[in-house]
Amino acid sequence: MTPVTVLTGFLGSGKTTLLNRLLQRPELSDTAVIINEFGAVGIDHLLVDHTDENLRVLTSGCLCCTVRGDLIETLGALAQRRERGEVRFSRVIVETTGLANPAPVLHTLMAHPGVTGTYRLDGVVTTVDAFNGMMTLDRHAEAVKQVGMADALLLTKTDLVEPSAVQALTDRLYRLNPGARLHPVRDGRIDPAEVLGIGWIDPLSRRTLQAVEHENGHEHDHGHHHDVNRHGERVRSHAFVFDAPLPRTAFLHWLDLMAALRGERLLRVKGLVQLAEEPDRPLVVHGVQHVFHPPRQLDAWPGGDRRTRLVFIVDGIDCAEIVRTFQKFAGTSENLAP
Repeated sequence: MTPVTVLTGFLGSGKTTLLNRLLQRPELSDTAVIINEFGAVGIDHLLVDHTDENLRVLTSGCLCCTVRGDLIETLGALAQRRERGEVRFSRVIVETTGLANPAPVLHTLMAHPGVTGTYRLDGVVTTVDAFNGMMTLDRHAEAVKQVGMADALLLTKTDLVEPSAVQALTDRLYRLNPGARLHPVRDGRIDPAEVLGIGWIDPLSRRTLQAVEHENGHEHDHGHHHDVNRHGERVRSHAFVFDAPLPRTAFLHWLDLMAALRGERLLRVKGLVQLAEEPDRPLVVHGVQHVFHPPRQLDAWPGGDRRTRLVFIVDGIDCAEIVRTFQKFAGTSENLAP
C-alpha cells in the first residue's frame, strides 16, 4: 500500500518551507502532494516547487471538516490516474492548514474503506515554531492536538530565540508527547529518513524509558506507570511499561472499551505489546481517538527490550481511570498502580 505522511503544524510554523526542502530530495522525487488551504483563494501551493501532475490543492475548507470528502475523492482519483499510467508516485504527503485538528484526516487514512485498500498512514509530522511555540500552545487547543498526535516534532526558527527558550519549549514538547521524535530544523532542512516510515517506531524512546524507571525508583518487576506530563489541567501523557505478556483477546477488548468510552479524548495511543500467545512477535497498537489501525504483529521485536510499552496522550482522562479499566477488562493480575 502507498504510504501517506500527514504534515501539520500551526500557522506560520514552517510547513511549506519544510515541504519544499523535502521535495528537493531524490528520495521524494515520486511523491504526490495534497495541500489543504483555508480560504477561497489558494496561495500556499504556488510556493511549492512540484510538478502539477502530482500536486492537488483542496480549497473548499479545512481538512478537519468540509474537505474530508474531497480528500477521499482526491486520493481515489490519484490512484485511478496511476493505474492508467497518467501519473507516477510511490508515496503521498498531505499538508493540512495550520488551523486543522489532524484527527479526522488520520481517521480517513486509518479506517475509510475507500482509502485503506490503497493507502496507509505512514506517520504524522508536526512543525513547531520556536519563536511563538509557548504562546501558541497556551492559546490554541488545535496546536496542542497537533503536537499530541505527532510521530515526529520539528522545532523551527530556533535561530531566532535564546538557547534557554529553545530548551524550555523542547522540554514542554517532550512532556506533552514523550513518544515523538524531536528534531531542531533550520530553513526546512532535514534528512527524509527522520520523517518517513515513522508511524510504527517504538513508542517510547530510550530516554523516556529511563525517565519512567527513574521516577518509579526501581526496575519494572511488575507493571508501573508514570504520568510524564500535565499540560494545563487537561492534556496529559501517560506511559506504561510492564513485563507480563497479555492475552490477545482480553487486551483488544480493553482497547475497544477505552475507544468506546473515551474515544474523543484519546488524542493518540501507541504501543508495542507482548502477547501471551506469541511473545516473540510484538503487537503494534496505533490509534487516534476512537479509531485504531487493525492490529498487526511484527516479525520480531525491534530491540532487545521485550516489555510492553504503551503511551496514551489524553485530554482530561486521569491515569487512575486507565488503570481501573485495564485491571477489570484486560484479564490480567498485572498491577499498574504507581
